[in-house]
Amino acid sequence: MRIGILLLIFISTLSCANEQRKNTPHTSHTDLPALDTLDYVYHTKKEISSYFLGDSTHTDTAYYKITHPIFENAMMNEIINASIFVERENNAEEAARSFLDAYNEFVEENSTTYVNAVWYKDSETRIVLNTPLFLTLKTSIDQYTGGAHGNHLTFFAVFDLDLFKKMELTDLIVTGKLKDLTKLAEKHFRRQEDLSDTSNLSKDFFFEDGIFALNDNFGLTKDKLIIYYNEYEIRPYADGITTIEIPYEEVQEILNARAKRYIKSIR
Repeated sequence: MRIGILLLIFISTLSCANEQRKNTPHTSHTDLPALDTLDYVYHTKKEISSYFLGDSTHTDTAYYKITHPIFENAMMNEIINASIFVERENNAEEAARSFLDAYNEFVEENSTTYVNAVWYKDSETRIVLNTPLFLTLKTSIDQYTGGAHGNHLTFFAVFDLDLFKKMELTDLIVTGKLKDLTKLAEKHFRRQEDLSDTSNLSKDFFFEDGIFALNDNFGLTKDKLIIYYNEYEIRPYADGITTIEIPYEEVQEILNARAKRYIKSIR
């Protein structure tokens, strides 16, 4: 096993992988504003470390890769930034530099005896739904920085396009109805886990005091409200993620007027 310093630093930047622009005709609902959906392109950036690991048959190195949408609307880019760069970097260049600098420092501080695997981080933010009133993003992160296995994280985010604001779950619920949504989500959870109404949740899950709780990681899709739990949040890593999907028909009495307008803008 050996670590060599790359003589010529190779930096690969894939610029603006442009999927088709999204531009939806005006909505037919008279109570909705006549707005087009936001135009955007996808941009991909990849950078690699100058430290290589390998032997006579194989060589590898750490890398950082990110794909995310860039909107024509500058304000939109500002408000979604924290949902793309979840570790609070300001942009792709800063995120890549931070990740690769950490790997390079790790290599420099450890002998070749302890460095036996390269790191990687692959982040992808995709638009789930782009309507005249709101936007749903999904950011998926796959990374490895040592240890027995990598980490896989997914974050949803919903943005109001009138307010230019990231919405919390409570922003979409009728005041006093959060408990009703919690009960409904628990009903779906128990059903998909094949649990009875009285089964104790302390045994196999990490809910505090064994009491089911909503997660603030949620998304609005074309026909469902999604509540998403990443690995380790409510169950062991080996058991994977948990996704609760609730059809909009079941939450009509729980959603407030703004959320109902969101749903109308889809249909």
